[in-house]
Amino acid sequence: MSIFRLTFRQPLHALLCGVFSLVVGLFVGAAQTAYAAEASGVNSSGLNGVFDAGWTTAYQSQDSITHMHQRLHALGMDEVVLQYAAVEATHLYYPSQLDFLQNTQYKNNQLFPKSIEAAKAAGTKIWLGLYYNGDNWYLPPTDAQLDTLSARNVRVLNELYEFYGSESVVAGVYIPQEVARYYWDGLRDDAMVESLVEHFLKPVTEAAKAKGWKVMVAPFYNQNLESPEKLQSFFERLFAAGFKPDVVAVQDGVGASDAGKPHAETATVGNYERAVAKACSKYGVEFWVDMELFRTDDSHALADRARLSAQLDTSRAAGAVKIVGYDLAVLGNAGLDSLEKWNLKSTVESPTLSVPSFKNRLGTFRECSNRDCSLFFEKTSRKTSKFYRLNGARVFLDRQ
Repeated sequence: MSIFRLTFRQPLHALLCGVFSLVVGLFVGAAQTAYAAEASGVNSSGLNGVFDAGWTTAYQSQDSITHMHQRLHALGMDEVVLQYAAVEATHLYYPSQLDFLQNTQYKNNQLFPKSIEAAKAAGTKIWLGLYYNGDNWYLPPTDAQLDTLSARNVRVLNELYEFYGSESVVAGVYIPQEVARYYWDGLRDDAMVESLVEHFLKPVTEAAKAKGWKVMVAPFYNQNLESPEKLQSFFERLFAAGFKPDVVAVQDGVGASDAGKPHAETATVGNYERAVAKACSKYGVEFWVDMELFRTDDSHALADRARLSAQLDTSRAAGAVKIVGYDLAVLGNAGLDSLEKWNLKSTVESPTLSVPSFKNRLGTFRECSNRDCSLFFEKTSRKTSKFYRLNGARVFLDRQ
Protein backbone atom coordinates (compact mmCIF):
# COMPACT_ATOMS: atom_id res chain seq x y z
CA MET A 1 0.00 0.00 0.00
CA SER A 2 3.51 2.80 -0.28
CA ILE A 3 4.36 6.32 0.30
CA PHE A 4 1.98 8.68 -1.43
CA ARG A 5 -0.95 6.41 -1.22
CA LEU A 6 -3.84 7.99 0.62
CA THR A 7 -5.70 10.97 -0.65
CA PHE A 8 -2.67 12.26 1.24
CA ARG A 9 -1.33 12.05 -2.30
CA GLN A 10 0.90 15.03 -1.81
CA PRO A 11 4.68 15.23 -1.54
CA LEU A 12 5.79 13.85 1.81
CA HIS A 13 7.14 17.17 3.01
CA ALA A 14 3.70 18.72 2.52
CA LEU A 15 2.09 15.93 4.52
CA LEU A 16 4.55 16.35 7.34
CA CYS A 17 3.60 19.99 7.84
CA GLY A 18 0.29 18.95 9.33
CA VAL A 19 0.84 15.45 10.55
CA PHE A 20 1.92 16.28 14.08
CA SER A 21 -1.22 18.25 14.80
CA LEU A 22 -3.24 15.41 13.29
CA VAL A 23 -1.47 12.99 15.59
CA VAL A 24 -2.62 14.85 18.65
CA GLY A 25 -6.19 15.01 17.45
CA LEU A 26 -6.45 11.37 16.45
CA PHE A 27 -4.85 9.68 19.42
CA VAL A 28 -5.03 12.07 22.34
CA GLY A 29 -5.86 10.29 25.50
CA ALA A 30 -5.32 6.81 24.11
CA ALA A 31 -2.68 5.96 26.67
CA GLN A 32 -4.97 7.04 29.48
CA THR A 33 -8.11 5.32 28.16
CA ALA A 34 -8.69 1.93 29.73
CA TYR A 35 -9.18 -0.79 27.17
CA ALA A 36 -12.61 -2.40 27.30
CA ALA A 37 -13.01 -5.56 25.26
CA GLU A 38 -16.69 -5.54 26.05
CA ALA A 39 -17.27 -2.18 24.33
CA SER A 40 -20.89 -1.95 23.25
CA GLY A 41 -21.66 -3.21 19.78
CA VAL A 42 -18.21 -4.68 19.21
CA ASN A 43 -18.17 -7.55 16.77
CA SER A 44 -16.21 -8.38 13.68
CA SER A 45 -15.96 -5.32 11.43
CA GLY A 46 -15.58 -7.48 8.39
CA LEU A 47 -12.03 -6.20 8.04
CA ASN A 48 -9.16 -8.54 8.83
CA GLY A 49 -6.52 -5.89 9.39
CA VAL A 50 -5.17 -2.45 8.60
CA PHE A 51 -2.12 -0.69 7.19
CA ASP A 52 -0.09 1.56 9.47
CA ALA A 53 2.08 4.03 7.54
CA GLY A 54 3.38 5.53 10.78
CA TRP A 55 2.05 9.04 10.23
CA THR A 56 0.35 8.98 13.61
CA THR A 57 1.59 5.97 15.54
CA ALA A 58 5.25 6.97 15.16
CA TYR A 59 4.64 9.66 17.76
CA GLN A 60 2.73 7.53 20.24
CA SER A 61 3.74 5.92 23.50
CA GLN A 62 3.95 2.17 23.97
CA ASP A 63 0.71 2.20 25.97
CA SER A 64 -1.11 4.10 23.23
CA ILE A 65 0.04 1.74 20.46
CA THR A 66 -0.82 -1.29 22.58
CA HIS A 67 -4.27 0.12 23.25
CA MET A 68 -4.78 0.65 19.53
CA HIS A 69 -3.79 -2.94 18.74
CA GLN A 70 -6.17 -4.19 21.41
CA ARG A 71 -9.04 -2.28 19.83
CA LEU A 72 -8.12 -3.64 16.42
CA HIS A 73 -8.01 -7.18 17.78
CA ALA A 74 -11.43 -6.75 19.38
CA LEU A 75 -12.77 -5.86 15.93
CA GLY A 76 -11.19 -8.92 14.33
CA MET A 77 -8.49 -6.80 12.63
CA ASP A 78 -5.48 -8.93 13.47
CA GLU A 79 -3.23 -8.22 10.45
CA VAL A 80 -1.26 -4.96 10.95
CA VAL A 81 0.95 -4.00 8.01
CA LEU A 82 3.69 -1.54 8.97
CA GLN A 83 4.03 0.10 5.58
CA TYR A 84 7.69 1.14 5.73
CA ALA A 85 10.83 0.31 7.63
CA ALA A 86 12.45 3.34 6.01
CA VAL A 87 11.54 6.05 3.53
CA GLU A 88 14.56 7.48 1.76
CA ALA A 89 15.87 10.65 3.50
CA THR A 90 12.68 11.26 5.47
CA HIS A 91 11.52 8.48 7.82
CA LEU A 92 13.15 5.64 9.72
CA TYR A 93 10.89 3.40 11.78
CA TYR A 94 13.35 0.97 13.37
CA PRO A 95 16.81 1.43 14.95
CA SER A 96 18.83 0.81 11.79
CA GLN A 97 22.60 1.08 11.62
CA LEU A 98 22.74 0.94 7.81
CA ASP A 99 24.90 3.69 6.33
CA PHE A 100 22.42 4.89 3.69
CA LEU A 101 19.72 5.48 6.33
CA GLN A 102 21.71 7.58 8.78
CA ASN A 103 20.83 10.95 7.20
CA THR A 104 17.11 10.36 7.60
CA GLN A 105 15.29 13.51 8.72
CA TYR A 106 12.71 11.93 11.02
CA LYS A 107 14.08 9.01 13.00
CA ASN A 108 10.92 7.64 14.56
CA ASN A 109 12.88 4.45 15.07
CA GLN A 110 10.80 2.91 17.83
CA LEU A 111 7.64 2.28 15.82
CA PHE A 112 8.65 -1.24 14.82
CA PRO A 113 9.73 -2.45 18.27
CA LYS A 114 6.73 -0.77 19.94
CA SER A 115 4.34 -2.32 17.44
CA ILE A 116 5.83 -5.77 17.95
CA GLU A 117 5.37 -5.45 21.71
CA ALA A 118 1.81 -4.26 21.15
CA ALA A 119 1.12 -7.26 18.93
CA LYS A 120 2.37 -9.59 21.65
CA ALA A 121 0.01 -8.02 24.18
CA ALA A 122 -3.00 -7.80 21.87
CA GLY A 123 -2.78 -10.96 19.81
CA THR A 124 -2.28 -9.23 16.46
CA LYS A 125 0.18 -10.15 13.70
CA ILE A 126 2.74 -7.78 12.18
CA TRP A 127 3.92 -7.43 8.58
CA LEU A 128 7.19 -5.49 8.36
CA GLY A 129 7.40 -3.03 5.50
CA LEU A 130 10.78 -2.71 3.82
CA TYR A 131 12.62 0.20 2.17
CA TYR A 132 10.99 2.82 -0.05
CA ASN A 133 13.19 5.20 -2.03
CA GLY A 134 10.63 7.93 -2.73
CA ASP A 135 10.49 7.21 -6.46
CA ASN A 136 6.92 6.66 -7.64
CA TRP A 137 7.86 5.25 -11.05
CA TYR A 138 5.91 7.70 -13.17
CA LEU A 139 8.46 6.61 -15.71
CA PRO A 140 9.70 3.04 -15.38
CA PRO A 141 13.09 2.74 -13.67
CA THR A 142 16.10 1.36 -15.45
CA ASP A 143 17.57 -2.02 -14.62
CA ALA A 144 20.38 -0.26 -12.71
CA GLN A 145 17.85 1.65 -10.60
CA LEU A 146 15.96 -1.55 -9.88
CA ASP A 147 19.20 -3.28 -8.88
CA THR A 148 19.97 -0.49 -6.38
CA LEU A 149 16.43 -0.61 -5.00
CA SER A 150 16.61 -4.37 -4.66
CA ALA A 151 19.99 -4.31 -2.91
CA ARG A 152 18.81 -1.76 -0.36
CA ASN A 153 15.62 -3.66 0.34
CA VAL A 154 17.61 -6.83 0.93
CA ARG A 155 19.99 -5.02 3.30
CA VAL A 156 17.02 -3.67 5.26
CA LEU A 157 15.45 -7.12 5.23
CA ASN A 158 18.61 -8.71 6.61
CA GLU A 159 18.85 -6.15 9.40
CA LEU A 160 15.19 -6.53 10.29
CA TYR A 161 15.72 -10.26 10.56
CA GLU A 162 18.65 -9.71 12.94
CA PHE A 163 16.37 -7.61 15.15
CA TYR A 164 13.05 -9.43 14.84
CA GLY A 165 13.66 -12.79 13.20
CA SER A 166 12.77 -14.68 16.36
CA GLU A 167 9.50 -12.82 16.97
CA SER A 168 6.55 -15.12 16.41
CA VAL A 169 4.17 -12.16 15.90
CA VAL A 170 5.95 -11.24 12.65
CA ALA A 171 3.98 -12.81 9.81
CA GLY A 172 6.25 -11.62 7.02
CA VAL A 173 7.39 -8.59 5.04
CA TYR A 174 5.65 -6.08 2.83
CA ILE A 175 7.28 -4.65 -0.31
CA PRO A 176 6.20 -0.99 -0.22
CA GLN A 177 7.07 -0.05 -3.82
CA GLU A 178 3.84 -0.21 -5.79
CA VAL A 179 3.45 -2.36 -8.86
CA ALA A 180 1.12 -1.08 -11.57
CA ARG A 181 0.72 -2.25 -15.12
CA TYR A 182 0.82 1.15 -16.80
CA TYR A 183 4.32 1.79 -15.51
CA TRP A 184 5.57 -0.88 -17.85
CA ASP A 185 3.65 -0.50 -21.11
CA GLY A 186 4.86 1.72 -23.91
CA LEU A 187 6.65 4.37 -21.92
CA ARG A 188 10.09 3.01 -22.68
CA ASP A 189 11.08 0.26 -25.08
CA ASP A 190 13.08 -1.61 -22.42
CA ALA A 191 10.42 -1.32 -19.70
CA MET A 192 9.52 -4.97 -19.49
CA VAL A 193 7.70 -7.00 -16.86
CA GLU A 194 10.57 -9.47 -16.88
CA SER A 195 12.98 -6.67 -15.96
CA LEU A 196 10.82 -5.67 -13.00
CA VAL A 197 10.76 -9.26 -11.79
CA GLU A 198 14.39 -10.19 -12.34
CA HIS A 199 15.96 -6.98 -11.07
CA PHE A 200 13.65 -6.21 -8.15
CA LEU A 201 10.67 -8.34 -7.16
CA LYS A 202 12.23 -11.76 -7.42
CA PRO A 203 15.49 -11.13 -5.49
CA VAL A 204 13.66 -9.36 -2.65
CA THR A 205 11.01 -12.07 -2.43
CA GLU A 206 13.54 -14.88 -2.48
CA ALA A 207 15.64 -13.21 0.23
CA ALA A 208 12.60 -12.98 2.51
CA LYS A 209 11.46 -16.53 1.89
CA ALA A 210 14.96 -17.83 2.59
CA LYS A 211 14.49 -16.50 6.12
CA GLY A 212 11.10 -18.10 6.49
CA TRP A 213 9.13 -14.89 6.10
CA LYS A 214 6.09 -14.53 3.87
CA VAL A 215 5.90 -11.73 1.30
CA MET A 216 3.01 -9.35 0.61
CA VAL A 217 2.55 -6.72 -2.09
CA ALA A 218 -0.37 -4.29 -2.56
CA PRO A 219 -0.54 -3.24 -6.21
CA PHE A 220 -2.93 -0.66 -7.54
CA TYR A 221 -4.69 -0.14 -10.84
CA ASN A 222 -6.85 2.56 -12.40
CA GLN A 223 -10.08 1.80 -14.20
CA ASN A 224 -9.51 4.74 -16.54
CA LEU A 225 -6.47 2.96 -17.90
CA GLU A 226 -6.97 -0.78 -18.04
CA SER A 227 -9.58 -3.41 -18.66
CA PRO A 228 -9.92 -6.25 -16.18
CA GLU A 229 -8.51 -8.66 -18.75
CA LYS A 230 -5.37 -6.59 -19.27
CA LEU A 231 -4.90 -6.35 -15.53
CA GLN A 232 -5.20 -10.11 -15.20
CA SER A 233 -2.68 -10.61 -18.01
CA PHE A 234 -0.19 -8.30 -16.30
CA PHE A 235 -0.26 -10.29 -13.08
CA GLU A 236 -0.02 -13.58 -14.92
CA ARG A 237 3.07 -12.26 -16.71
CA LEU A 238 4.61 -11.22 -13.37
CA PHE A 239 3.98 -14.64 -11.85
CA ALA A 240 5.11 -16.51 -14.94
CA ALA A 241 8.37 -14.52 -14.95
CA GLY A 242 9.18 -15.85 -11.48
CA PHE A 243 7.58 -13.45 -9.01
CA LYS A 244 6.04 -15.65 -6.32
CA PRO A 245 4.71 -13.63 -3.37
CA ASP A 246 2.55 -15.26 -0.74
CA VAL A 247 -0.10 -12.51 -0.77
CA VAL A 248 -1.29 -10.02 -3.35
CA ALA A 249 -3.54 -7.49 -1.59
CA VAL A 250 -4.77 -5.44 -4.52
CA GLN A 251 -5.81 -1.88 -3.68
CA ASP A 252 -9.48 -1.46 -4.47
CA GLY A 253 -8.96 2.21 -5.48
CA VAL A 254 -12.39 3.34 -4.31
CA GLY A 255 -11.10 6.18 -2.14
CA ALA A 256 -8.41 7.50 -4.48
CA SER A 257 -9.11 10.19 -7.05
CA ASP A 258 -7.41 12.18 -9.77
CA ALA A 259 -8.66 15.74 -10.26
CA GLY A 260 -11.85 14.73 -8.49
CA LYS A 261 -12.47 11.63 -10.59
CA PRO A 262 -12.44 8.33 -8.68
CA HIS A 263 -9.82 5.76 -9.62
CA ALA A 264 -12.36 3.00 -9.18
CA GLU A 265 -16.14 2.94 -9.10
CA THR A 266 -17.69 0.83 -6.39
CA ALA A 267 -20.16 -0.61 -8.88
CA THR A 268 -17.48 -2.07 -11.14
CA VAL A 269 -14.48 -2.61 -8.85
CA GLY A 270 -15.40 -6.26 -8.46
CA ASN A 271 -14.63 -6.91 -12.14
CA TYR A 272 -11.02 -5.89 -11.59
CA GLU A 273 -10.71 -7.69 -8.28
CA ARG A 274 -11.97 -10.91 -9.86
CA ALA A 275 -9.41 -10.53 -12.65
CA VAL A 276 -6.54 -10.32 -10.15
CA ALA A 277 -8.08 -13.17 -8.16
CA LYS A 278 -8.03 -15.36 -11.28
CA ALA A 279 -4.35 -14.67 -11.87
CA CYS A 280 -3.57 -15.39 -8.22
CA SER A 281 -5.60 -18.60 -8.32
CA LYS A 282 -3.77 -19.83 -11.39
CA TYR A 283 -0.37 -19.40 -9.72
CA GLY A 284 -1.23 -20.36 -6.13
CA VAL A 285 -0.94 -16.83 -4.66
CA GLU A 286 -3.31 -15.85 -1.87
CA PHE A 287 -5.66 -13.06 -2.94
CA TRP A 288 -6.48 -10.27 -0.48
CA VAL A 289 -8.01 -6.83 -0.97
CA ASP A 290 -6.48 -3.63 0.37
CA MET A 291 -9.66 -1.65 0.98
CA GLU A 292 -9.43 2.13 0.96
CA LEU A 293 -11.25 3.55 3.98
CA PHE A 294 -10.93 7.25 3.16
CA ARG A 295 -13.39 9.45 1.29
CA THR A 296 -12.76 10.51 -2.30
CA ASP A 297 -13.15 14.23 -1.43
CA ASP A 298 -9.57 14.59 -0.10
CA SER A 299 -10.86 15.23 3.43
CA HIS A 300 -8.74 12.36 4.79
CA ALA A 301 -11.86 11.30 6.66
CA LEU A 302 -13.40 7.87 7.07
CA ALA A 303 -15.93 6.99 4.38
CA ASP A 304 -19.56 6.38 5.28
CA ARG A 305 -20.93 3.07 6.40
CA ALA A 306 -22.84 2.32 3.21
CA ARG A 307 -19.78 2.68 0.99
CA LEU A 308 -17.58 0.58 3.25
CA SER A 309 -20.24 -2.12 3.39
CA ALA A 310 -20.44 -2.17 -0.40
CA GLN A 311 -16.64 -2.47 -0.62
CA LEU A 312 -16.65 -5.36 1.83
CA ASP A 313 -19.33 -7.25 -0.05
CA THR A 314 -17.61 -6.64 -3.38
CA SER A 315 -14.25 -7.87 -2.14
CA ARG A 316 -15.66 -11.00 -0.55
CA ALA A 317 -17.67 -11.79 -3.66
CA ALA A 318 -14.49 -11.42 -5.75
CA GLY A 319 -12.86 -14.11 -3.63
CA ALA A 320 -10.75 -12.13 -1.18
CA VAL A 321 -9.40 -14.43 1.53
CA LYS A 322 -8.72 -11.38 3.74
CA ILE A 323 -9.46 -7.66 3.58
CA VAL A 324 -7.11 -5.08 5.13
CA GLY A 325 -8.05 -1.40 5.40
CA TYR A 326 -6.00 1.63 4.39
CA ASP A 327 -5.12 3.06 6.75
CA LEU A 328 -4.75 3.57 10.49
CA ALA A 329 -4.31 7.34 10.13
CA VAL A 330 -7.84 7.52 8.69
CA LEU A 331 -9.22 5.57 11.61
CA GLY A 332 -7.65 6.89 14.78
CA ASN A 333 -9.82 6.57 17.84
CA ALA A 334 -12.84 8.24 16.23
CA GLY A 335 -12.77 5.91 13.23
CA LEU A 336 -12.51 2.85 15.42
CA ASP A 337 -15.46 4.18 17.41
CA SER A 338 -17.42 4.23 14.17
CA LEU A 339 -16.44 0.69 13.22
CA GLU A 340 -17.46 -0.52 16.67
CA LYS A 341 -20.87 1.17 16.39
CA TRP A 342 -21.48 0.16 12.80
CA ASN A 343 -20.50 -3.47 13.38
CA LEU A 344 -19.77 -3.90 9.69
CA LYS A 345 -20.13 -7.39 8.34
CA SER A 346 -20.01 -8.55 4.77
CA THR A 347 -23.07 -10.45 3.62
CA VAL A 348 -20.75 -12.67 1.56
CA GLU A 349 -19.00 -15.62 3.15
CA SER A 350 -15.22 -15.33 3.39
CA PRO A 351 -13.25 -18.03 1.56
CA THR A 352 -11.65 -20.47 3.99
CA LEU A 353 -9.38 -22.13 1.48
CA SER A 354 -5.80 -23.23 1.72
CA VAL A 355 -3.62 -22.00 -1.11
CA PRO A 356 -3.83 -25.25 -3.14
CA SER A 357 -7.63 -25.53 -2.94
CA PHE A 358 -7.92 -21.77 -3.40
CA LYS A 359 -6.04 -22.21 -6.65
CA ASN A 360 -8.33 -24.96 -7.82
CA ARG A 361 -11.64 -23.39 -6.92
CA LEU A 362 -11.26 -19.75 -7.91
CA GLY A 363 -10.34 -20.43 -11.51
CA THR A 364 -13.99 -19.95 -12.65
CA PHE A 365 -14.84 -16.76 -11.70
CA ARG A 366 -5.56 -4.11 -4.95
CA GLU A 367 1.75 3.94 -1.66
CA CYS A 368 1.76 7.25 1.12
CA SER A 369 2.18 6.35 -3.01
CA ASN A 370 1.07 9.15 -5.25
CA ARG A 371 -1.58 7.92 -7.57
CA ASP A 372 -2.76 11.48 -8.25
CA CYS A 373 -0.25 11.37 -11.09
CA SER A 374 -2.02 8.51 -12.80
CA LEU A 375 -1.16 8.00 -16.45
CA PHE A 376 -3.84 8.79 -18.98
CA PHE A 377 -3.18 7.54 -22.52
CA GLU A 378 -4.98 9.15 -25.43
CA LYS A 379 -4.30 10.26 -28.99
CA THR A 380 -3.35 13.88 -29.54
CA SER A 381 -2.21 15.90 -32.50
CA ARG A 382 1.17 16.40 -30.90
CA LYS A 383 4.24 14.33 -31.76
CA THR A 384 4.00 12.91 -28.21
CA SER A 385 0.71 11.08 -27.74
CA LYS A 386 1.05 9.91 -24.14
CA PHE A 387 0.95 11.93 -20.97
CA TYR A 388 0.24 11.72 -17.27
CA ARG A 389 -1.54 14.10 -14.95
CA LEU A 390 0.58 15.88 -12.35
CA ASN A 391 -1.41 18.02 -9.93
CA GLY A 392 -4.12 18.43 -12.53
CA ALA A 393 -1.83 19.33 -15.45
CA ARG A 394 -0.95 17.16 -18.42
CA VAL A 395 2.72 16.28 -18.63
CA PHE A 396 3.64 14.88 -22.03
CA LEU A 397 6.21 12.17 -22.54
CA ASP A 398 8.60 12.31 -25.48
CA ARG A 399 9.17 8.93 -27.04
CA GLN A 400 12.44 9.19 -28.92
